[in-house]
Amino acid sequence: MLVLTFQIGDDRLALDARRVKEVVPRVPLQGVGGGPPWLAGVFIYRGRVVPVLDLHRLAGAGDCPPHLSSRIILVPHPPGAADAFLGLLAAGVSDLRRLDAPAHPPLSLAAPGQPDLGPVLADGGTSVRLLDLDRLLPAPVREQLAALPGGTVP
Repeated sequence: MLVLTFQIGDDRLALDARRVKEVVPRVPLQGVGGGPPWLAGVFIYRGRVVPVLDLHRLAGAGDCPPHLSSRIILVPHPPGAADAFLGLLAAGVSDLRRLDAPAHPPLSLAAPGQPDLGPVLADGGTSVRLLDLDRLLPAPVREQLAALPGGTVP
């Protein structure tokens, strides 16, 4: 499968490119007063408010570093939505590559109620975590997102 790779703390992650709508530069974000700590802010994309999750904060790896390679990955959310998006703030977003799909259904590696960054897969001599957006966000996070301006997460 074709994947987009990026960094979250010390972990290298991959996201199925079919789930990516667009990768945009790290634009200035508007804060959301009283928002959860993993919410980097919101921005307007084609007339829509898009909440942006800082994947570093969500994973407990501090703030996303302000590198030139830090980007916002736009994904339709909920899956299949034509005009509702979620932004994922990550560092080192720059590489599209082929990755063998796991032969067996991957198991969850996350503790209950914690973000699930996905299973660890072999990629040559290194490892990569295959991010599954459907498993990433625990129920409390999905509920908080749904309450944000423009929130559409079920």
